[in-house]
This record gives sequence, structure tokens and C-alpha cells, in this order.
Amino acid sequence: MEHIQSPNHPEILLVDDTPEHIESAVSVLRDNNFKVRIATKGSTALKLLNQRQPDLILLDVYMPEMDGFEICKIIKNDSNYHSIPIIFLTSSNDEDSIKKGFELGAQDYVVKPFNISELLARVHTHIKLKQQTESLLQANRELDSFCYSVSHDLKAPLLSISKLTEYLAADYSDKLDSDGRELIANIQEKSKEVINIIDHLLEFSRMSEMEMKIESINLEQLFREVYGELIKLEPLRQVQFTIHHLPMIHGDPVMIKLLVLNILSNSLKYTRNRKTAMIEVTSAESGAEYIISVKDNGAGFDMRYSSRLFNVFQRLHSDNEFEGSGVGLAISQKILKRHNGKAWITGVVNEGATFYFSLPKKGIGNVTGNIQRDSCGKLPRRMGK
Repeated sequence: MEHIQSPNHPEILLVDDTPEHIESAVSVLRDNNFKVRIATKGSTALKLLNQRQPDLILLDVYMPEMDGFEICKIIKNDSNYHSIPIIFLTSSNDEDSIKKGFELGAQDYVVKPFNISELLARVHTHIKLKQQTESLLQANRELDSFCYSVSHDLKAPLLSISKLTEYLAADYSDKLDSDGRELIANIQEKSKEVINIIDHLLEFSRMSEMEMKIESINLEQLFREVYGELIKLEPLRQVQFTIHHLPMIHGDPVMIKLLVLNILSNSLKYTRNRKTAMIEVTSAESGAEYIISVKDNGAGFDMRYSSRLFNVFQRLHSDNEFEGSGVGLAISQKILKRHNGKAWITGVVNEGATFYFSLPKKGIGNVTGNIQRDSCGKLPRRMGK
């Protein structure tokens, strides 16, 4: 009977020159709804790869013409194919081959003769990981595109404002008193600052891998400066703003300022209906990273819907309650990921919310460690872990 498979089933490229191994693997894989293409030598494998990309490659170490290591190296050095997971097929006592395979970029290995359960488990795992990675990359591309569009559309009117203030200063400075001239200077300064942020966002959305300008940042001073700028826009507000000691950090100053701006803007927005708003910024340590928390007594939210908070356009309050686009938190999370950090939020309806974010102590680098208790109390587990 002909073996019929859905076109949506994952496809595997099996590269092996041993008939009994081919027969065994193909039988198991096809019985488990995988499509399989077969190559018995390296040149054939590369031709098949060029015709259509598989979801995963099972690659024998010892092959005629070119061995599995050479094939793996060619694939991993090609930007069109390097994301395809490769599982080496090797004998149980060939530790050198296993080590070399990992060094060349292979994701895993399976010992021959095959243990069916092991083979299927490893194949399923790496195909699932590849699919999840592709979904994340697509989501990032969509956010990049959105950020680019918004930033591009904002830049033109801001440039116009900046240019108009230049004309105003040039033509009317002699007719203005010192306060008027100072006001124009402030408008020009803030216009240039926003344009600089937008320029950075445009680059950021075009190239998620762009080089960042890492500097030492006084985080406590930055929080105070940003809060000072924001509260000037709402001079009649009663706000109790408290900062406990915050650490010096390493990061891109433009991105980190945008992060702080988003966090404090949210805290001020969602405490708007409180007679006295309370915003408290604290820090804790967790081995290799700092944990910063910004707590408020605002509207809060239902934790059942917390997973939506960092998605673009996802909001937990209506426009009638609080204005917003639902983009700020998504951008904040992206900024933190670029700094090897992470954001998460806890909240209670009508009681307030706490925004947490982590940053590595030594700047850009791998971060490990669990959250520890400090004098401020035990911090909650990170959401999503």
C-alpha cells in the first residue's frame, strides 16, 4: 500500500550510506508521520538541500567522498541553512566524533544501531525547538517592522518642530525675554533628544543585531531625571516618589532611558485616579544579576491575563480608562533582551502593580542564578519560568 502523508508533516533529510540503517530509520520515521528524503553521499545531500530545505538533518559521520563533519561544516557556514538542526549518527564508543560534531554546530547525536524511542524523542525535540525559534523570529520581525513604521512616521513632524523653533529663535529672540528664550532652548533640546531616540529605534528595528554603545549608567540618577521630566507635565499631581539605592549598570544609554521612561510613564498613568500616587523603586541582587522593581498603588490588573502584557497592541484596560497603544511594554522587553535581561509584572486589581526587570551585573553576558531574598522581602518568581 502506498504511504500517504500530509504536506504539513515535518521533513527529514537522512544522509547515510548503510542500507540497513537507512531502512530502519525510514521505517520508524515514516510510521510516525515524518516525510523522509535520502542521500547516500555528501554531494547528493547538498543538492537535495538546495532544492528544498528540510526541518531536520540526520547525518552519518562516515560517508563516501566527504565525511559528515565536512558536510556539517558546509551547512553551518551557509546563512541559508545554518538554522537547520543536525543530529549526527554515530557509534556509542566514538566520543571524539560526538565532540567534534558539537564543535561544528550539530545540535545532538543518536547512537547506531538506533533505539527507536531515543531516535524519535530527539527528532521531535529538535523539530519543536526549531518551530518555536521560527515563531519567535517572526514575532520579532513583526515588532521590528511596526517600530520602524511608527518611528519613521514620527520623525518627520518632529524634525519640522525642531526646524520651526530654530526659525523662531532666529527671527524673534530679540523680542523675547529671558524666560521665552529659555523655553525655546528647552523645546529645541527636547526635540533633538526625541529625534535621537527615534533614530536609535529606527536602527534598532532594522537590525536587532546592531552594535550597541555600552556605557556605565547611574540608574538611580536616571530614574530621578526621567521622573523629574515626566512630573513637570503633571504639576498638580500628588505623588510620593521613593527610590532606594539603585546600582550602577552597563548598557546603551538611549535604550535604557527609553526603558525607564516607559516604566515610569505607566506608573504615573495608572495611578492617575489616586488622591496620592505612590511609586517606589527598589533593587535586589540575584548572584549574577540585579533585579529592579517599580511598585505603584494604581489600577493594577488581573494576573490571569498577565501573559498578554508584553504582546504588541495587547492591553488590559480600555481607552476610556487609560490611553495607550499597547506597545511600550513590548519595546521594553525587547530592550531588556538586547541587554541579556528580562521583564515581568505582578499586580492586583485596584491595588497596584509591580514592574520587575533584570540586568546582568557585568553588562552584556550570560546570566544565571535564582532570585534571592533581600531586605525588601522575597521577590516573586519570574513569570514564564
